[in-house]
Amino acid sequence: MGNKEALKKYLIEDFLPNPQHNGKTVMLSGSWGAGKTYFWLNDIEPEISKKLKEDNRACIYISLYGKDSLKDIKSSVYLSASGKNILSEEVSTFGLETLSAIKNSELSVGKILKAGKDLYDSRKIQKGLNRLKKGGIICFDDFERKSSNIDLNDLFGFISQLATNLQCKVIIILNSEVFTDKEAEVFRNVKEKTINKFLYFEPSIKELFETIAKNENYNLLEEYKKDILEVLESTDILNARIYTQVLDNCLEWINKKGKANTDTKIIQALTLVTINFVINHLVFKSKLKIAEFNEEAYPNLKSFIQIESHYDKKYIENIIEKIQNDTILKINKDVYINYIQNNKNFIRSLVILYNRKYNVYLYRVDNKTFSDINDFVKTGVL
Repeated sequence: MGNKEALKKYLIEDFLPNPQHNGKTVMLSGSWGAGKTYFWLNDIEPEISKKLKEDNRACIYISLYGKDSLKDIKSSVYLSASGKNILSEEVSTFGLETLSAIKNSELSVGKILKAGKDLYDSRKIQKGLNRLKKGGIICFDDFERKSSNIDLNDLFGFISQLATNLQCKVIIILNSEVFTDKEAEVFRNVKEKTINKFLYFEPSIKELFETIAKNENYNLLEEYKKDILEVLESTDILNARIYTQVLDNCLEWINKKGKANTDTKIIQALTLVTINFVINHLVFKSKLKIAEFNEEAYPNLKSFIQIESHYDKKYIENIIEKIQNDTILKINKDVYINYIQNNKNFIRSLVILYNRKYNVYLYRVDNKTFSDINDFVKTGVL
């Protein structure tokens, strides 16, 4: 069972609105692609923003993507927290003062406008600080996309100061795995000082899919959603980006081909081919081949692939282990193992073709439709 609803209830009803948690920093982690950002932006922020707005408190989301310095991050935090209406509030007084100064001053227009902008920004920053104090909320995301120019120690120091000095709540969305080498060591040291609570986001496949599929853009797919979910659950893949690409492909197929030319079998085959292409960057040449594969050179490989029943990241390890432990097989095991290790994407694609748990979705469509699906997924054109 997933914990999405439990986390949502805890954050919205307990942690975020409770002043006893002011000044605390929470790390929201989870497996790659589990939909942590989507969860925050669609399930949490809209709900909590309504409550904070009544008390003139800010709830802001800051992506570190594209930020080249700590100064950029600080400016984003303070200016974002100031709210959308500050320009209209300031222009009636500050704007008239600036125009009057330009008219009566010997200074250049450029200098006056710069001075005006600096004053305007300082007012926005002060308003932002006020809206963050005592219960405002800041969510930081995209740590893996931060500039290498930003020192991790300095970044977490700033985050810690925000929480402590302003008594706001800070949410950090990340996995510790995003840091490598020296940064991984720095993170291990600072997380104990900076982070007060760890929350692990682990939705079920159904929870994550339904969260994404409820978007009104996918209303046309309503009668097919259970069919798509069936394939997703068979693969055990938990990845919001893959789900979105599957839904987008299915939607485009129906828009172009029409519902009259689309049924459950087509949708499920399209779902599986899309998953395979996103993960392995391969499409199927036919119902028997992905590309040229010399079964005579590796006559027993197909049997080892068919043994497994789960399409996950441990699948390759499991096949190799079975080959290593086999006492009857009369082959050069190292040759097989090297081939598998050097062609992991190809082997994972063979899993779909050779294992009935998956290939049943492919074999139910006719050859022409199967070819059309693969061409569409590969080229993006119908």
